Amino acid sequence: MKSRPILYERMGADGLCPSPVCWRARIALSRKGVNCERRSIRFTEADRLAAETGSRTVPVLLHDGAVIADSDAIAAHLDAAFPDTEPLMAIDAKAAGAEIDRDLGTRISPLVAADLLRRLDPADRDYFQHSREARYGKSFAELETARAGFELDLAFAIGRLEPVLDQHRYLAGDTIGWADVVAYTYLLWIGFASPRSAPELVNPVRTWFDRHDTAWRTICLSPTADHTP
Repeated sequence: MKSRPILYERMGADGLCPSPVCWRARIALSRKGVNCERRSIRFTEADRLAAETGSRTVPVLLHDGAVIADSDAIAAHLDAAFPDTEPLMAIDAKAAGAEIDRDLGTRISPLVAADLLRRLDPADRDYFQHSREARYGKSFAELETARAGFELDLAFAIGRLEPVLDQHRYLAGDTIGWADVVAYTYLLWIGFASPRSAPELVNPVRTWFDRHDTAWRTICLSPTADHTP
């Protein structure tokens, strides 16, 4: 009998996972119909994660003896493991997802970072603030003064989704693909991490977002389960 898959994901406050990349792994598993055990990891538990999986970052999936790190790699693995289900990583899906990741992620992350602290496990908050301030080269106070510019850049980035959605039902075309998962999790993350930063979505982006929201919001924001060895 095969063992139940295990997904390592980020621990947050109130039992909620605060990571959009981990949400992507959850959606990928759900679309493949795979039920797994979830184990939550703090930022400050990178050594524990490395000891158990060989990776220092989440998400990590343990499945049929394989250790798969990174949500893109998890989606590709699930496509290979379940070839009779609708693929997540169709042709050029990884490239399309990576482009959206760069376009949205680089703008959303510094915009929501300070507010995201309240969504993190208290043990992680100092680490997160110091590491993000080092990454951005600015303090959280300095990021706040640049808020208007980040919001404007984000509005333009979201606007670049409109031409595709004017022509297609999904960002991936006529069927749901990885680009849809990446974009949705980032847009959900804004409201989750920093409601004041949430942009007003207009059609066709609003219609596209709402199409996914009922099912995927529940998947992303369902409580995680910590595993204590």
